Amino acid sequence: MYALTVDRRASREDPESLAMLEHRDRFAAAFPKARLDWQISAGDELQALYENAGDTLTVLLSLADEGEWHVGLGIGPVTTPLPDNVNEATGSAFVSAREAVSASKESGYPAVRGSEWASHAQAVLALACAVRERRTDTAREATDLAEQGYTQQRIAQELDIAQSSVSRRLSSALWSQEHSVHPTILTFLELANDRSEDR
Repeated sequence: MYALTVDRRASREDPESLAMLEHRDRFAAAFPKARLDWQISAGDELQALYENAGDTLTVLLSLADEGEWHVGLGIGPVTTPLPDNVNEATGSAFVSAREAVSASKESGYPAVRGSEWASHAQAVLALACAVRERRTDTAREATDLAEQGYTQQRIAQELDIAQSSVSRRLSSALWSQEHSVHPTILTFLELANDRSEDR
């Protein structure tokens, strides 16, 4: 399974950023497919448990885009039966998530820990995040719509720009190249999970 631990960046310097109940509720609304929903696990940390690699990747990329969180993903077994609250859950996935969030503080990108496949997932994920991080605001407007399945013509209408401008924005953002590695990240996440269950 996929245990996520996220830690608020620079929370000591900005106490107002510690509106953790608001963040918890926002995460629960924005990422609604958790097996065990988001809860505050420490003063400036949130935790959740996911079963699906695709849902997990959505969370990883979204939180990386925000640039306000250290994001740790632990992949591995979880003790069953599951409790009702993620804070009561145990297992190696949560131990790995703790290691991962510490690693994220060093790298600045989401970190993944678990079986040997976790390091492959992390390498490709970090590359995707680095590409996304370098996008301009105008390019991000176009890629956000492209990720929702909008055609270039529809994006042009939504942004009130020429379709040729949409094409240039997506090209400069390396949207096609970055989006094409998502299946590879998913494969590595699934392999990491499968391998951990074989142990």
